[in-house]
Amino acid sequence: MKRKTNRWEEYCETTYNSLRANVHNWGRPEFFRPLTRIYYMGVFDCGNPNHTHLISQTAYERKRCGAKTVHDHYLSPQFVGRMILDHPDMYLTDYNVFRETFYKSCGTIIVTAEENIQLSHLTNNDGDDYKVYVPTNQKYHHLGIDLLSIPDKVKSWKTVMLDKASEDDLYFPEHLLQYEKDYLVA
Repeated sequence: MKRKTNRWEEYCETTYNSLRANVHNWGRPEFFRPLTRIYYMGVFDCGNPNHTHLISQTAYERKRCGAKTVHDHYLSPQFVGRMILDHPDMYLTDYNVFRETFYKSCGTIIVTAEENIQLSHLTNNDGDDYKVYVPTNQKYHHLGIDLLSIPDKVKSWKTVMLDKASEDDLYFPEHLLQYEKDYLVA
């Protein structure tokens, strides 16, 4: 009998335990990237359990033609990992707090591969020199990426009509928005 799994829960717990086991290395520059990648890979590998039901206008047009699209993690999981490691007393001592943050980090928006690349260039994680070029809650608008809301059931991308949406329809943790101000590059 095949066992039903909730992959994000398993990846969340594994990520939590991995970060707790390695948090003593945080602060040593050679560990910045490997440790933040632990969080990123946990979020990335668990699938898309927290789809926002948003899609970019361009991705919608491509889906109507049968073209491929990708899921963008709108909260930049590697940066969230940095925030968690900078605040271990908040995130690595209470599994429920970590779990909620992990789940929110799994939030995705359907975009084109090109849009995903553009979005990835709004941050730079080069070891200990992390830079954020546009605040998390403004990056889609900054790039001119129009968002649309996807209904729960889509029978055909060729006929479905979508409503306009915006970054205001997304959840942005206040702690993350405050934290990233130290990394914003004018």
